[in-house]
Amino acid sequence: MRKNIVFKNFIINALGILFSRIMGVLRDIVLALYLGAGIYSDIFFVALKMPAFFRRIFAEGAFGQAFLPSFLKASKKGAFCINVLLQFSVIVFLTCILVSFFAEFFTKIFAFGFNKETIILAAPLVSINFWYLFFIFLVTFLGSLLNYKQNFFITSFSASFFNLFVVIAGFFVSQNEPLEALYYFSYATVLSGLTQLIWHIFALKNTRILKSMYLSIKLKKTKTNLDKFHSTFTHGLLGSSANQISSLLDTTIASFLMAGSISYLYYSNRVFQLPLALFAIALSQVSFPKILRHLKANEEQKALAFMQKAFEYLSVLLILASIVGIILAKEIVEFLFQRGNFNQEDTKITAFLLQAYLLGLLPFGLQKLFSLWLYAKFKQKIAAIIAFKTLFISAFFSIVIILLIKEEAYKSLGIALASSISAFYLLYANIKEFGFKNLWSIFRVKFWLISIVFLSLFALGLFEIKDILIQFLIEIYHFLKVCFNGFF
Repeated sequence: MRKNIVFKNFIINALGILFSRIMGVLRDIVLALYLGAGIYSDIFFVALKMPAFFRRIFAEGAFGQAFLPSFLKASKKGAFCINVLLQFSVIVFLTCILVSFFAEFFTKIFAFGFNKETIILAAPLVSINFWYLFFIFLVTFLGSLLNYKQNFFITSFSASFFNLFVVIAGFFVSQNEPLEALYYFSYATVLSGLTQLIWHIFALKNTRILKSMYLSIKLKKTKTNLDKFHSTFTHGLLGSSANQISSLLDTTIASFLMAGSISYLYYSNRVFQLPLALFAIALSQVSFPKILRHLKANEEQKALAFMQKAFEYLSVLLILASIVGIILAKEIVEFLFQRGNFNQEDTKITAFLLQAYLLGLLPFGLQKLFSLWLYAKFKQKIAAIIAFKTLFISAFFSIVIILLIKEEAYKSLGIALASSISAFYLLYANIKEFGFKNLWSIFRVKFWLISIVFLSLFALGLFEIKDILIQFLIEIYHFLKVCFNGFF
């Protein structure tokens, strides 16, 4: 029965993420429609990049990796939560204040290639969007408690509010006023963060953990030792920082390229993130508590048996997604984004970048699974070292490939290819720490022989019916155009 719980949680989590990503596609359609792929879209994506950068540190990244293992070991769970919440809320709030007062300075850091006029345009939007971080930290804290209670749907679904609010904002703006649209989209982003927080509070209001936090405050029993958590968080911070510096570096390099390069990377990466989130992230989120409990109970063989199934399912799903995405890249981008201010040339470049990103989908997805082993064993320091090595590999290949590409419009392809190259190292390094002996113990030769035959036949079949699928997409597009006259 318990085996089915994990599968059920994966399906529930995946459905929540799927709905959120579908809304994310609609959001990106709106952004492409009103902002296109140029200076205004570049500004908005830089403004979003900043809270996203710190979000991976104070939210899903270092904090998420350190909180749940430390929470499981804490004897006074209510006091532990109160102290962590207070400390980090103050830090994040002060960070938001700092960015608001020095928005131009931080904008320059995140988009070093922007000229003075563009910095002036972007700074107020950066200041507005950054407050999303404060709400999303609180959301992540409450989401971690829900994950502990085996409730994954609330958090996976909550990202839909961000996408939904941006889509709604699109009904109040004009294609001829992109600067005004930027402010509508920015305020919608912050409002969505507040809505996500309220959503999580309602989900947790009657749980035992909130009651224990309340009793800790009421009885003034809030003292607890956070040294282990701080140590784990610090090491996780280094790893998350490396990942976010890599993302920041991509944006900075792209800001020196032709206008629209940041946007091409954004749109292609958004499509790439769909299968990554739907399969790898959804499975990793439900797997982490399970692996933690097995290792805490010294049941390593049970943890390995669980890893075997997760490894096999995830590999097949990611390979299937890669095949579909690479073969139909142009048609997917054209269907999703080519309308309004997003033209045919934008589609062509974005499709090439999508194919480059998809080359790294399998290693990126699998490393998320194998990295759970490191975090469950409190090896955040090793994870941080791996992340920094990956950062240097990605940066090196980005610059080299960009210099080798002669066509200015396609130089951003170097950043996407470098990302995929670094993903293979990231997977290798995580497997090395997991142990090649452990990997071999979960590797079933018969399963992989059957899978290779199936995947090969699938790829050949997709090539044969490609034209039929394209025609199907065209029919869907025309149907939507009739239903949503003027929007598509």
